[in-house]
Amino acid sequence: MSESLRHIAFIMDGNGRWAKKRLLPRSMGHRAGVKRIKEIILSCFEDYGIHTCSLYCFSTENWNRPEDEIRTLFRLLKQFFEEEIDFFKEKNVRIRVLGFLDDERIPADTRKTIEKAVTETAGCDKYVFNVLFNYGSRQEILAAAKSLARKAKDGIVDPDKITLDDFRSELFTGQEDGDVDLLVRTSGEERLSNCLLYQVAYAEFIFTDVHWPDFDRKELAKCIDIYKHRNRRFGAIKE
Repeated sequence: MSESLRHIAFIMDGNGRWAKKRLLPRSMGHRAGVKRIKEIILSCFEDYGIHTCSLYCFSTENWNRPEDEIRTLFRLLKQFFEEEIDFFKEKNVRIRVLGFLDDERIPADTRKTIEKAVTETAGCDKYVFNVLFNYGSRQEILAAAKSLARKAKDGIVDPDKITLDDFRSELFTGQEDGDVDLLVRTSGEERLSNCLLYQVAYAEFIFTDVHWPDFDRKELAKCIDIYKHRNRRFGAIKE
């Protein structure tokens, strides 16, 4: 039987394929995908008592997509935060948006909405909802290394005494609940796509063929059940 599940991460893939299968524009797939978020996050928190949920929403590589699709994604994200902020406050959920938010390509109104959601839920302390936005794990690791290098150069830290905890503190996830216990990727792809590479070092992976817009509470329950029957060893030998 697996250890307790404290941090679950989702790579919500398949919105476009879901729409294509129904002869709909990709924008409708993204819209359906956003509507699924609240149900899954709420189930993680209230049905399973999971403390932290992380959702990969927009990667640093997604800028390579068509401009109209990017605008749609930003509009839907902005709308989601505006409509659901009271829900998250009611449920005592702290929202953290992790990524390179100083990117000038991010529209000012989207950034303002994000900052408001983060600020208004900063005092919430029952659950944590991490939104990975304009996020790339290799870039995150590089930024952490550069930050420690600057501190070493300025004499703030001794390079020979830098610990894993020191490095972890420089990551967007920080110390608290940084390590992922379970990562779920929908839509049949079996790769990490630059998502939380450091944080999933000992995570369990589940890849499901279900597209994200169809990933409901029943599908989540299947993943949780699979996780519960995994034997997590963390490098040791367990019978």
